[in-house]
Amino acid sequence: MRAARIGENEGIQIPVPGTEFTQPTHRHYIAVQVYGDPWLLTFWPDAAEVELTAVDASLQAESATWTTPWTHENHGRLDAAINQWQLSETGDPLDASEPEWAVYTFIDLTVAQEKAVHAGELDLRTVFEDRRKEIDPIVVQIAQQTEHYFDVELPNLLNFAIEKRREILTNRAAVTASLTFPNAWAIAEPTLDTPDPTTLPSDINTKAELNDDEELLIDTRARLAPASFEDVQAVIRVWANAIERTPEAFHDLGEDRVSDLLAATLNATLPGAKREVYSREGKSDIFIQADTLAEGRGPAKVFICEAKRATSDKVVREAVDPQLFGYLTVHDTAAVLLLLFRTHTFDGPKRDRLAALCDVKGYIDTEDGPSGWPIYKYRTGERRVDLCVASVHIPPKRSKTTSNQEPAATN
Repeated sequence: MRAARIGENEGIQIPVPGTEFTQPTHRHYIAVQVYGDPWLLTFWPDAAEVELTAVDASLQAESATWTTPWTHENHGRLDAAINQWQLSETGDPLDASEPEWAVYTFIDLTVAQEKAVHAGELDLRTVFEDRRKEIDPIVVQIAQQTEHYFDVELPNLLNFAIEKRREILTNRAAVTASLTFPNAWAIAEPTLDTPDPTTLPSDINTKAELNDDEELLIDTRARLAPASFEDVQAVIRVWANAIERTPEAFHDLGEDRVSDLLAATLNATLPGAKREVYSREGKSDIFIQADTLAEGRGPAKVFICEAKRATSDKVVREAVDPQLFGYLTVHDTAAVLLLLFRTHTFDGPKRDRLAALCDVKGYIDTEDGPSGWPIYKYRTGERRVDLCVASVHIPPKRSKTTSNQEPAATN
């Protein structure tokens, strides 16, 4: 604790006893050094274990009884009570070292009172000690509440936050685990299925003479293995189901962009594939070529996928013949025709388009496919095609003016 002179500060005006006049005072300060975090002293200890009284409580209660307007004297008294203790830095503010802090209090003395102090008739130390005793319980409670926070409350808050975070991460890990397919479910990389040459028809040449001691085997019957074709259909079914759950994400995509997404999806499902098995050519076509699956094969297309907006019977028929049939380069070809129905209704348009595919020249019959889509079988010349017709419903966006009305059926 030390006395401090802070400029020539004037104090409040105090009444002259026995008169209606007031007299000026001079303000004298005393500083009490603060150790620790000084800003803790700016908070009231709201969890105090004992009843505390603010240093300005009595004058605040008295001010509630004052009539308005307040006198200049009363304003001064109340301000002095409110600002009885003030937190401030000490020393030279330009000093770059760590600043020191102190709480300051003051007493306002008239000239006569200052003379009394000089004469030893007025003991100011007792006044300051009494004020110190008023704030000591408050500071003690601030310290205790701070210790309790760091020793008890903060660890509990951290433990709760950690447990909550652990619960969230554990739940998310369980979700991730539930979405991870076992290795037994992994879709195998597509393979070729080549018949034994002895089972081929007699008009199919499987060798060509080169020299007396050399011969070149020529396989004309490379085709996508049936199991691989079933895997392809299964992946496209999962992909199509996702589209139908969120059609708004695909409303504005053209056939080529849809094909790009499907090709990426098919390639992503092949574990261990170090190359792009499904390639994109033309506007909306996806292929697997024999030389991609087996070295030494020619670039014959053993799988074809064509995406079309099913706007009419004519469009879907021409998607098969001449477009899809025009790609055939092997005896047996697996193919998918992805029909995108951007109609309000689905069952009627789908029924009409599927019936139109039976009118394509070379149609043999239809059978149920492993993924719930029909397999159309065609023969064109010496070539056969197993065509999975995958129908996907992407209804058009509803305008705001018609969103509450039942849409008309569209074929």
